[in-house]
Amino acid sequence: MAPRLPSARLPSAPGPEPIPGVGTVFHLIRYGRDPIGVTDRLFREYGPIVSLVRGPVRIFSPAGCAMVFATGAGVNRQILTEHDRYHMCALPGALYPSDEVLAEAAAADKRWRATPERLQPIRRTLTGLFHVNGAEHRRHRRLLMPAFHKTRIDAYRDEMVALTTKVLDEWRDDQVRDVLEDMTELTLRIATKTLFGEDAGEQGVRLARMFQEWLVTKFSPAMLLRFDAGPTVFRRWLDLTRDIDQCTLDIVRAKVARSKSQRDVAPDMLSSLIAARDEDGSALDEDELVGHAGVIFAAGHETSTNALAWTLLLLSQHPDIATDLVDELRGVLRGEAPTVEQLGSLPLLDAVVKESLRILPPVPIHPRLVAKDSELEGHSLPAGTELFLSIYHMHHDPDVFPRPQRFDPSRWSKIKPTVYEYNPFSAGPRMCIGASFATMEIKIVLAMLLQRFRIELLPGARVDRRVTITMAPKNGLPMRIRRADDAWGGGPRDLRGNLRELVDFS
Repeated sequence: MAPRLPSARLPSAPGPEPIPGVGTVFHLIRYGRDPIGVTDRLFREYGPIVSLVRGPVRIFSPAGCAMVFATGAGVNRQILTEHDRYHMCALPGALYPSDEVLAEAAAADKRWRATPERLQPIRRTLTGLFHVNGAEHRRHRRLLMPAFHKTRIDAYRDEMVALTTKVLDEWRDDQVRDVLEDMTELTLRIATKTLFGEDAGEQGVRLARMFQEWLVTKFSPAMLLRFDAGPTVFRRWLDLTRDIDQCTLDIVRAKVARSKSQRDVAPDMLSSLIAARDEDGSALDEDELVGHAGVIFAAGHETSTNALAWTLLLLSQHPDIATDLVDELRGVLRGEAPTVEQLGSLPLLDAVVKESLRILPPVPIHPRLVAKDSELEGHSLPAGTELFLSIYHMHHDPDVFPRPQRFDPSRWSKIKPTVYEYNPFSAGPRMCIGASFATMEIKIVLAMLLQRFRIELLPGARVDRRVTITMAPKNGLPMRIRRADDAWGGGPRDLRGNLRELVDFS
């Protein structure tokens, strides 16, 4: 049992008491099963800043001293702007092995424990900008910015259109397709083409699947049993980490080799990262390139996939909005893919995307680590507190968004929330560097898809949410594909599942 910390080193925010004989494990397991439902109950009972665990907890830090959840515009402003006080952490979190951990692993009994060789790949997997803070973060962001300049993002439009056309050409009238699967394939092909300079095909699909399984496995309660032996979940996670690291490393090394042998290298993001130089002439090293490439690839398709899937589901259940959107698209685009300039002339498309990202944010929870003793809205937070911002609950604040569980794109003609009230891509110095890329991708895909097809949720379909760092349909999203017509009003509205707790479909 971990030692009990003195109360002076615990956050003052209220929360549930440990269960006698069980402690806080039950709270953690319950949270892992339903993060949004649990935090919703906590906020209702204790207020906008609440301690789920007041004692040693190691989700994102090996030295975590508590687990606190917070929501609200004032909270967001403080946490998202005070970069040097509230740190980001690499997605491996507390499993990220320090030099001391690697040394201990080298000296430990290796029959059940992971060796340094098994732990080493964790230090590069899904790290990137998540793993650096302060001056180091500012340096890395400077080096990455040219890859995400508006002119470069706009140049990816043609590739997005070509790959979307390729996927939609495979659709047939009256097919039942898993739309989540299709959007996953499309966004990962866009991600591999724009990041790596080529359509990675099956290799890209495999890498994407490994990233998805890695995230789900990382947050499994079974990961508490950290033995690298037998059929343990931890062993499977280490295998995934090794395979992801090796696959990404192979891609990076091949790209570096081509950049040295060719004068004209494809204008992809990875080439830009390799060529980037800071003011002192320094460049990203191999470990940093692998870390950034993994994060850009995973974030570049996972969040867009979920945003597209949720938007298509919402439109299928709101036929009047879908009909109006299709009319706008046809009137402006005449069946063609949108140009970059035309994307600015589609106000309803913009409102639909904004509203979808509000009501079902693909990243509903943003983690931070308190780097120094702090005070948040009158509550003390000692250094080491693991702090989780609920973007979902901010987006459902009725004082900012009236009738927040209603999918209502028209609200965006009446409201102008601040970046701390509406922030699907975060805000402040750590705002998602790929926000413009993702927004353009989502709009292009929707504009092309909705001019060619109408989609129907299957009668009696069950849709449940799966929440880790991202929020996705738990068991895919099977839908019937129809050739574009004006029959959106005939779509079924008898959706089942716990998604109904988040959206009012009446």
